Amino acid sequence: MEAFAPSPVRMMLIGAHGSEFAAAAAMAREAGVEVDIVQSPEAAVEQLRRKPASLTMIEVGFDVRSFIERLRSERITVPVLACGIDAPASAAVAAIKGGARDYVPLPPERELIAAAIAMFADCATGFDVEALVGHTVADVERELILHTLERCKGNRTSASTMLGISVRTMRNKLRSFIEAGFPVSPAL
Repeated sequence: MEAFAPSPVRMMLIGAHGSEFAAAAAMAREAGVEVDIVQSPEAAVEQLRRKPASLTMIEVGFDVRSFIERLRSERITVPVLACGIDAPASAAVAAIKGGARDYVPLPPERELIAAAIAMFADCATGFDVEALVGHTVADVERELILHTLERCKGNRTSASTMLGISVRTMRNKLRSFIEAGFPVSPAL
């Protein structure tokens, strides 16, 4: 069977095509990322239907919650980061409560853009489906949860958000892993 070819890392920026977005796009392109800038969430959804992205950054002035709900309703899976220029903390909090994974202030810092890209680059490169053959769903789920927790440095809230499960579900899963005799780091 032929292996999947890795997809290029593609980032979509949703907002006014201003200098801050242009700077973020330039930094991402320098890191080897393909970047698209669209003016509205509607245009973003339209484009994501045709051309998937590895990461989406949306200006907090838009209704982030509605955008994420629309993505879910159309079964479009892409991590969403909120961003803003001198946005009040309440806007960033609302975006995160609406489902954004994090908030990135603009104008961007090179290290911050690089970290955001690196965090989600693995999503774009895919994974070896063949490596999963022969493993139970429970085994794959356990490994996914534990590796995500490691990547999030034990932060259950962040890991739960990345996995799309509640913190309570995360806690119950970890308890079941321990009860079944699987090693779980005390830091997790």
